[in-house]
Amino acid sequence: MNHQQAPILEAIAKYLAIDHAPFYMPGHKRGVGIDPDFIAMMGTNLFRLDLPELPGLDEPIYEAEVLAANAYGSNRTWFLVNGSTSGIAAMMLAVAGIGDKILIGRNCHKAAIAGLVLCGATPIYVETDYNSDFDLDCGISPHSLQTALENNPDAKAVLLVSPNYFGICGDLEKLVEIAHSFNVPILIDGAHGGHLRFHPDLPMDAVTAGADVVVQSIHKMGSSLTQTAMLHIQSKRVNSDRLDQAVQMLQTTSPNILLLASLDVARRQMVLHGQELLDQTMALSNWGRSQINQIPHLYCLDYQAQILHLDPTRLTVMVNQLRKTGFDMDEMLVRDFDVVAEMPTLSQLVFAVSIGNTVADVQKLVQAFQSLANQEKCHNISMPIIPKLPKLHQKLTPRSAFFSPSQSIPLVNAAGHISTETISPYPPGIPIICPGEEITTEIIDFLQLIKNAGGVINGCSDRTLETIKVVI
Repeated sequence: MNHQQAPILEAIAKYLAIDHAPFYMPGHKRGVGIDPDFIAMMGTNLFRLDLPELPGLDEPIYEAEVLAANAYGSNRTWFLVNGSTSGIAAMMLAVAGIGDKILIGRNCHKAAIAGLVLCGATPIYVETDYNSDFDLDCGISPHSLQTALENNPDAKAVLLVSPNYFGICGDLEKLVEIAHSFNVPILIDGAHGGHLRFHPDLPMDAVTAGADVVVQSIHKMGSSLTQTAMLHIQSKRVNSDRLDQAVQMLQTTSPNILLLASLDVARRQMVLHGQELLDQTMALSNWGRSQINQIPHLYCLDYQAQILHLDPTRLTVMVNQLRKTGFDMDEMLVRDFDVVAEMPTLSQLVFAVSIGNTVADVQKLVQAFQSLANQEKCHNISMPIIPKLPKLHQKLTPRSAFFSPSQSIPLVNAAGHISTETISPYPPGIPIICPGEEITTEIIDFLQLIKNAGGVINGCSDRTLETIKVVI
């Protein structure tokens, strides 16, 4: 295939060359109706590019998706403008309905819980391996998946996350082999793995590993615009037509052509120049890692942690020996050094180094940590103890809980009640409590710990987290 092409971009260029009278939507009519202050900030060409699905644009979109399927190794690829969030729900709708079982890693994104509400399946949560030395979720082990499938051979699918927010990918080939030995399709939330295929020194991507359906947020580590993703299928274990129907139900019927074009050119960029760009990216991240690991009281996750299949472009820095939480350090980095992390946790900061980062960026990060490590005030603060949460009890399916009558009660009085909400520290958006699960005192304590430490809690209808909605 000719990957020099960018069909959507080329089609847009043709439209811009025509001075036509626009009686189609959007209402700003190629930028003429845009607020002047917005034009002054953004420029005029951006709005001229905001086109609907005009005659002649359908075929370039199809051609771009065919090129993407070839580039990413799938049988078919869909461009998504509602993010991996919509792709996760679509692949769940394609494999399961009310009463069916799906094996799901407990480290799933909240989008998977939304998918359960939509499709009505019963989740069988599989606990992930936990590295207590570094307070890290390491994903589902092959042994855990094997056991879960032996106990639930009637499961309709397995849904796993790889890589996770920390860049840990897990033994995908083995996990796929186990799922397929039960003739069960394996669905991968690979939102953070859209770049892996394009460099031999990165962990294996999920499509290459043989996963049946994979969703990837190309915007996270590639160069497409925010909220863009691709959904790949390469297996007859999942009905492609049903998956297509699910995508159509969940996608907007008015996709922004700029978002689609950004996916098109991001594919072209990675096929033509990806290895070279990722060479530079890994050189930057590896240099940053080595420099940070020379700073007293800091440790940046590397292969010495004996974690296999680690994406080296992700810098996970353990800050707890500085006697500060990740939330505190994040605030200090932004306020004092103009350095913005991807994600703070109680004990870590996560930095995503991508093809868009520069030497100056990583130098600024290292210098900021060097300065913070020398500040005496970082060493005399008591650290919160990070609890290991107990296994939760599912009393209702997420769908049943979502549609049950509910009421708001004080969080401190919620132990023993069944949640109707999906509540997650964000990022990474991994649910602490899901609809249908019984709230425990440990969950209440943990949510209050995160809140008091400066973390962001997402999904609760009461943004103050003083109350929580429960089944009546």
